[in-house]
Amino acid sequence: MELLPLLLGVVMGVFTSYTDIKTGFIDDIHVFPTLTLIGKLKGKAEEPTGALDKIPVPAVEAGILYYLYLGLREGSLKLALSGVAGLLIGFVLGLLLYYLGGWASGDVVILAAYSALLPYAPKTAKVFPPYTLEYPLYPLTIFLNSLLAVFPFIFLYSLGIIIYRRLFGELKAIFAERALFTLRLSLWIMAAFGIRIILLNFGIKLGSVTGWLLTIVLITVFGKLGRAGDVAGIAVLAYLIYMNPLGTLLLFLRLIAVLYTFKVFFSLVKFMRKEALMEEVPVEDLREWDIMGETIYEYNMWPMRDRSSLWDRIKEAITSGDLSKLKGPKGRIIASPSAEGLTKEQIEELRRYVEMGMLENKFLRKKSMPFAPALFIGFLIAYFWGDLFWWIELKLSGL
Repeated sequence: MELLPLLLGVVMGVFTSYTDIKTGFIDDIHVFPTLTLIGKLKGKAEEPTGALDKIPVPAVEAGILYYLYLGLREGSLKLALSGVAGLLIGFVLGLLLYYLGGWASGDVVILAAYSALLPYAPKTAKVFPPYTLEYPLYPLTIFLNSLLAVFPFIFLYSLGIIIYRRLFGELKAIFAERALFTLRLSLWIMAAFGIRIILLNFGIKLGSVTGWLLTIVLITVFGKLGRAGDVAGIAVLAYLIYMNPLGTLLLFLRLIAVLYTFKVFFSLVKFMRKEALMEEVPVEDLREWDIMGETIYEYNMWPMRDRSSLWDRIKEAITSGDLSKLKGPKGRIIASPSAEGLTKEQIEELRRYVEMGMLENKFLRKKSMPFAPALFIGFLIAYFWGDLFWWIELKLSGL
């Protein structure tokens, strides 16, 4: 019974990795058969094209029922609902990379399924954050393991494209762009934790939730203050160095290293989104189920296009202080980067606008990239060994 999550995870991993590499698509029946059933009821599901497409792998359903059974047996509501909680957490984490343009919708579903199977750290894991024993947050481990597993491939793939196309300016941007901000963010984070230490020295002890909320508020305030926030951060950091010189400096340098690594990773994802995972094609090359890389919408009876990502809109909303910018373009959406992909009707409407000369015959289309194998590797590492990111953190801390 304890091997059920591993068994289903392996079967799902083999099936999804094979289909992702071969076709670039993930079949819901190999991850979450209920979605396939819903699609059939709505008349939107594709007919099976091979023997493999007819084999259901109820990973999500089994994960939810498995932990429901364990929770009821042990009288623990938290354990009973952990499969559902893991599913939702994995789904949210997957959406993060989906909206950044790095993942397809199928990758999101796969991570959600693995998360439903392993909401808690299994007994076989040797290295894991302590919070994954108390709360169903092990999906974060699977997520980070998958990113670390695919990072070398993304780096080499991006480097190959840069060298082949001689995009050396892009290479410089990957390592240098927003590097100063990464340093400032590290300073703000250290200062926020430093203030908590100062409060503790004065006998003010904060609870776990209150402490984290205060940390987030302080980081936000430092960022809003700009240079004044930097000066305040330096002052707090200087106090911490005075109290513990070597320990504070090592911690600060480790924090910079970790944040810079994530900055490089997301810069690579951004580069790949623009240069490797997108292609510009005419309307004649658009096919049903293709996922757009831009939004085409109708405003004042005229078709318009918006090529900004959700990440671009978030940055614009924060810098301008106008949260309405998060909503995206106003007007009737003709086609967008939705998980369902293009329909025949949408392609025909785009074709009509092109023929009438109202739209340029160039459309961004997302190219599929097989992330299912990386997710499978991340799951296996999480099951048999544990959290790679936490292990790195421990090593950087000298533990």
